[in-house]
Amino acid sequence: MCFYYAIAKKKSAKLIKNKIVSEKQLELFVDKELVNGFAHPEMPIISNDITDVISFARWGLIPSWVKSKEEADNIRKYTLNAKSETIFEKPSFIESIKSKRCLVLCSGFYEWQKVKNKKYPYYISLKDDEIFVFAGIWAEWNNPQTNEKIKTYSIITVEANELVSEIHNEKKRMPLILEYETAKNWLNPNLSESEIKSFFKPYNHLEMKAHTIKHFLSKSDKSINNENITAYYHYPELLSELSKTNLGNQGTLFK
Repeated sequence: MCFYYAIAKKKSAKLIKNKIVSEKQLELFVDKELVNGFAHPEMPIISNDITDVISFARWGLIPSWVKSKEEADNIRKYTLNAKSETIFEKPSFIESIKSKRCLVLCSGFYEWQKVKNKKYPYYISLKDDEIFVFAGIWAEWNNPQTNEKIKTYSIITVEANELVSEIHNEKKRMPLILEYETAKNWLNPNLSESEIKSFFKPYNHLEMKAHTIKHFLSKSDKSINNENITAYYHYPELLSELSKTNLGNQGTLFK
């Protein structure tokens, strides 16, 4: 699944070239090395109600039919991600996948690999370090207590590709990354169910890279160390174990 990601504007040429977003629009948000889904932050997305403009939405989708803030706070803990295989069946997602789709801006994401009962964190990105987009869905919820309209989103996940499945080796899932050339079509409100499902495939692993990073989640108090999270960190015992596998032969994992 995907509960943590990063966003940095340092490389955005492909987004601009494919008219996903303008250079001026990119100035609307600040870089963030760690976006923590469980904090339900407000993050930049491009939604199909205003396709050429960055808007901001909270991570953790709240369906329009939710009746109270208490119900909203509970449901959004389970809607950070939406599985592509069941998205057309779940009451929380069915309205949004049909008519409220969005692009979530990202420069990399974090997953954990389990080796001998230990978990090691990785930072995963594209080889060229460009900003890319996750396929997402959004919803607008009206808080009955305050009358405030809140825009929220969820990131769609698919079966992991060859690279990510070796890292996220328990659940073997990954966020749905869209090709630059076809990303804007994800926002087309007239897509049929079969056309939407045609996007549901893992991104080409040959275009991606990954490396181990220092542990940033505290096991004791669940606090987060935000300092230089994406930097490569060497685990001697892990390198030794992975050298015995196909994963260890992939130079992309070690700097």
